[in-house]
Amino acid sequence: MTNGKKIKLLIADDEKNVSLILQKELSRRDYDVSVAGDGRSVVEFAQKVDYDVIVMDMTMPQMDGIQALKAIKQAEPSPEIIMLTGNATLETAIEAMKAGAYDYLIKPCKIEELDVLIRKACERRDLQKDNLYMQTRLNRKENAAPLLVTNNRKMREILAFVERAGATSSSALILGESGVGKELVAQAFHRFSPRRAEAFIDINCGAIQETLLESEMFGYEKGAFTNADRSKPGLFELADRGTLFLDEIGELSPRLQVKLLRVLETHSFFRVGGVKQVKVDIRLVAATNKNLLEEVQENRFRQDLLYRINTVTVEIPPLRDRTDDIPLLVEHFTRKSGLRESVTVSEEALHLLCKYSWPGNVRELKNVLERALVLAAKGEITAGCLPVEIHNKKKLSLAVSKSEKPSQAGTGSLADLEREQILATLDKVNWHRGKAASLLGITPKTLYRKLRSYNLEDN
Repeated sequence: MTNGKKIKLLIADDEKNVSLILQKELSRRDYDVSVAGDGRSVVEFAQKVDYDVIVMDMTMPQMDGIQALKAIKQAEPSPEIIMLTGNATLETAIEAMKAGAYDYLIKPCKIEELDVLIRKACERRDLQKDNLYMQTRLNRKENAAPLLVTNNRKMREILAFVERAGATSSSALILGESGVGKELVAQAFHRFSPRRAEAFIDINCGAIQETLLESEMFGYEKGAFTNADRSKPGLFELADRGTLFLDEIGELSPRLQVKLLRVLETHSFFRVGGVKQVKVDIRLVAATNKNLLEEVQENRFRQDLLYRINTVTVEIPPLRDRTDDIPLLVEHFTRKSGLRESVTVSEEALHLLCKYSWPGNVRELKNVLERALVLAAKGEITAGCLPVEIHNKKKLSLAVSKSEKPSQAGTGSLADLEREQILATLDKVNWHRGKAASLLGITPKTLYRKLRSYNLEDN
């Protein structure tokens, strides 16, 4: 057994009596055993079934063992292969090992010896699969799930619910505006689940075009499309035994909705360009900022898929409805800034942050603080370090009319704060106007115009 499942084993030998004896004896040892009679059949079987180990004769009709070995090893992850030979020579053994064989045995071999070798080969395959999954996760820059930072009563109730629901394998749907922290809640579902030692794999369905998204989700076989020079497992395979998080699921095309529904119903799928059915055991967590009931009514989202994914549903409140979290989040983000010296936030700046409506939610707060940290002098974020829209409840645009002068902006404040922010930014970057414009979130042309309108000349 491996990971609680039977080892899937393929015996390939053109001598039927040998195949039948091995099948009978190894089946008694709790293997799931299939039999093939020639090299071409072995390759075809391996393309359709995800075998853990193949025990294959070196000499077979239609395609010899070495040719079949090389063909099978083109897939990734491929089964481990043990070669059997009645005419062992050092040359054939070296050739088999170079082609990717795990080991070889001389016929006739002892069942006990073959049993031990199969189990060792299977352990190596499991390790290689884990390494492949980890490498893919590293390539995707996946980090350990951070903890949710909250003081809010409603959010604590949601977390308590997630902890209870996380203990199941039910699909979960997370609702909320963009930037509220839906991914962190998805990670909490995983962290509280029995699957927490396995992979947490995430993908944003709205950030990738449909053709690429399909191959990302389901993987592809070598030659499935241009530049597919090798097989690649998809995210469903990488999430096997773990959790798959589909962010912005409402952006899925109708065709991919159908494919996803089938995977959830059958726990299996085919890679793009593949004929081998891949079995998976995943816990699906999805998120969206759309009203999926309205999407169903408008025929943009399948009703049967919605029923599949919303077994457990949580809705995350926007940041404007949990302003008691803002001071804690400010402290959290400034502490994680990576700066050696401690950074403080002035009372005035914190007051403005708490009064702002945050249409971009926690993500916007994080970005505002990152920019403020660049502008902060003497380790303190002041009101002047904050974008101009934070100073105005109506979120007025940074832009002002060419004819508007600082003295015409009422008593104060908005134009003066803008001017102060521009000067502070320019000083911070030694009056490099391109860098300053980037930090201010405006174009260089807009910055030049503002310098003229405020009668500012660069040093």
